[in-house]
Amino acid sequence: MFRFHRFFQLLRPILSAVIGGLLVYGVLVSTAQIRGADKTRFGAVLIRARLANADSPEATTIPEVVFSANDTAANWRIVEGDAWTGVDRHRFYFTIESDQANAAAPQVEIIWPDVEIAKVYGHSDGFKKTEQGVTFKMSASRAPMGVFTEIPFGAVRLGVFHNWDVRVAGPYRSIAYPESEIKAQLNYMIGSLEVCRAYGWTETTEPDFVDHINIYGFETCFPNGHQDFPPHFHIMLAWDGWKAANVAHYILDDQGMILKNNFWILHKNEDIFYKRGDVCPFEDKTGNVIFENQILPDGSGLVFRRIGADKEYLIHGGKNGATESVDIAFRKVSDNENSEWVFLCNCRANDDAINGVFNAVSEYADGTRQEISFKYDPDTGQKTD
Repeated sequence: MFRFHRFFQLLRPILSAVIGGLLVYGVLVSTAQIRGADKTRFGAVLIRARLANADSPEATTIPEVVFSANDTAANWRIVEGDAWTGVDRHRFYFTIESDQANAAAPQVEIIWPDVEIAKVYGHSDGFKKTEQGVTFKMSASRAPMGVFTEIPFGAVRLGVFHNWDVRVAGPYRSIAYPESEIKAQLNYMIGSLEVCRAYGWTETTEPDFVDHINIYGFETCFPNGHQDFPPHFHIMLAWDGWKAANVAHYILDDQGMILKNNFWILHKNEDIFYKRGDVCPFEDKTGNVIFENQILPDGSGLVFRRIGADKEYLIHGGKNGATESVDIAFRKVSDNENSEWVFLCNCRANDDAINGVFNAVSEYADGTRQEISFKYDPDTGQKTD
């Protein structure tokens, strides 16, 4: 049974195991099995045609997984724990494991009486309906649970995790759904993207640093044990896949205030905590500090400063706080710390995870606006337009 550990102790090994070979969580994983010295794993996700009633037994009852007679020699078993196997009102996800190295993908039948199954993710060649469920041959090395879309903007990658209260798992099952924090992290992400735009990083794939910037949110569905908890947004300077990166986790409260920054330096195996007011440097592969961030003393925003630039930027909660929007402002680096900030734009975002529609808008002081809009598969995050 998977047991929870302290947030930062848990996430480091999971980054290596889950992110390390996948790049993103929401994309369907490779059809290659996880093949260690002595075990093989596969995973799949089944989507209901209709949501189960919250108080019905089918909302919490795990369906039965039956293996074909040809696959009994591998002694397949269900991997227990919310990280790997679970059910909610929308879907059933499960992971199987064999102690046999390089075991062939099994044929399974999912017995789920009185439930109409609309989709299956993690099969090799489609699925067939049976009298009590469906049958299919497994192919995915992990249950494709995450719902994620990544959009490139030059040297910057915007990564949106599509959260839905029906899909919560892991530590999010035991707390109130973080709706306000989800809104705030989306707004901070678009605000961070606007700062990168102002510095020219969104207009080139060959910036003056190594290699790219990731601006990511957080997810509440606990895919394959990735405990993205507590709510936060990420700013990263990364290269060499996920083997080398500076990863800032800006922890948020339900008012959209930034509490602290848990900063990982993956290639150095270091964790550093930056409190409000501390300056956090981001170094690239060459060891040069490319930019630095600083949480305001009251937690109401984040100063973003590119080294060598003549301007620095402030991402700050808007008129009604960061849960509604954020304002971007700038001032000259040469000015003293008490100089007034000049308004640049207001940013706000909305993600309709039920219907698969994302919208964001930045409205500038000069009356112009910048919009980001896309549709996606609400069960995978894959863009559909």
